[in-house]
Amino acid sequence: MKINVTQQLMQLDGTPMETGKEVCLACGQVLGESEPMTVRLAATRALTPIYRDEPSLPGDEKVKRFHLALRLVDSDEPELQAKDIILIKDMVGKFHGPVVVGRVWEIIDPKAADDDEA
Repeated sequence: MKINVTQQLMQLDGTPMETGKEVCLACGQVLGESEPMTVRLAATRALTPIYRDEPSLPGDEKVKRFHLALRLVDSDEPELQAKDIILIKDMVGKFHGPVVVGRVWEIIDPKAADDDEA
């Protein structure tokens, strides 16, 4: 499935979401100039850190996440397999708060987002 990763995420009130250029992994503070929060930005930020519950994440898993992040950066509409969407959803769910998670999931897996509302 092709996903347009340049789509800007919206706040709860429908206004465009923005973020700083970097997030300090130690303190979570947003640094730098603001830019639109897109699916690409939300996903790549979530795919690249190592989480506290993954102290000995194998190298092959790190490389898998790296290559997926590269695909999201290299194309505005990358072809994503079901396993890619599952991984993005898992990582976005770990890294971001409810609004970003909800908006990303609506875009990359609309059927699952509809099922959650039922």
